[in-house]
Amino acid sequence: MSLRTLDKKTLLSSATSSGAGSAFSVERSKGWTFVIATESAGAATVDIEAYIGGAWRVVHSQSVSALGSVMVRDDHGHYEKLRANVSAYTAGTHSVYATGTVDSL
Repeated sequence: MSLRTLDKKTLLSSATSSGAGSAFSVERSKGWTFVIATESAGAATVDIEAYIGGAWRVVHSQSVSALGSVMVRDDHGHYEKLRANVSAYTAGTHSVYATGTVDSL
C-alpha cells in the first residue's frame, strides 16, 4: 500500500485586511480540504476562489468572528488555480490552508 501524495498550500497567511492572497496553480490536484483559521478574534468574510472560465469564482464563502477554525471539504473540485480572498473585513487575523491530492479519488 502506498501513501497518497498531498498538495499543501497556504492560500492566505495572517491576513489583517481585505484582499486576495497569492494564487496557486493546482491543475494536477483535486479532492480539496480547506481550513479557514481565525487566529485573533474579529469578523471577516473569507472566500475560497477558483479560476474558472477566465475569472475568479467563489467556491465557498465563510463568515468568521471567533477564534478557531472551520473545515470545508470539496471532494470533487478540480481547478486551474486557487486563492483565498477576504471579501469583507472588520477585525482579526485570518489564514486559509488547502490540502489536495495528486492521486485519483
